[in-house]
Amino acid sequence: MKTLAELTGGRLNPYIEQQFKDYAGNLLAEHNRKMLAPSEERWLGVVNFAQSELGRKVPISGSHYRGHLGTWVRTFYPQLGDRQEDRLVNGTQQPVYVYACHDPAVVAGLTKAIEEFFAHPSPAAARTQASGGIL
Repeated sequence: MKTLAELTGGRLNPYIEQQFKDYAGNLLAEHNRKMLAPSEERWLGVVNFAQSELGRKVPISGSHYRGHLGTWVRTFYPQLGDRQEDRLVNGTQQPVYVYACHDPAVVAGLTKAIEEFFAHPSPAAARTQASGGIL
């Protein structure tokens, strides 16, 4: 921009100046984007995984509802991970446990946990019993 200002005697139209700055910024951004390696990581909440990957419908209420599923996985499969991210849940941002769905071992564990959860007649009772009545 300095060179352009010198060439025009300092009479650069502000709109043209902004256009050149934007153009230069876009060139740099495109160059930087191409230099980044694509990420193969995929982090999903257990409900999202159940619905998108396994085709399960996870209800908002009832014995096999969303909150019970998340607690089931954390109770019986804590080795699958403990990472939390803020996600939009029923219209509000909340911390949600997310799992490394790019890791085949985590995918296998989540699949097993979800199938066990839906096969169990009373998941809430099983969780309460497993935790010694604390849940």
